[in-house]
Amino acid sequence: MVVLLTQEFPGVSREDAEEVSKRLNVSEDPPAGLIAHVLTDIPGGVYATQIWESEADFQTFAKERLMPIAGAIAEERGISMERFSEPTFVEAYDLQAPRR
Repeated sequence: MVVLLTQEFPGVSREDAEEVSKRLNVSEDPPAGLIAHVLTDIPGGVYATQIWESEADFQTFAKERLMPIAGAIAEERGISMERFSEPTFVEAYDLQAPRR
């Protein structure tokens, strides 16, 4: 089942988020199941929206790649991950993804 993931990251700047993305190198080494990823600014933080083939695909990526890298950057930059919201998953349907 395709899922839409959303999550808020209070205390994370655009620069912090871009560093996580850089170290993850998703453009060159995409994780299994990732369909789309976008970040937007919110007051005092960053908001993530992602589309995954399944919640399990995200959980595997989070455990194996995302959390070790994000945790290291949070420690380096003094960011408290305790304030991050839990990811929210809802079923996604009628996905349209024409090439840009």
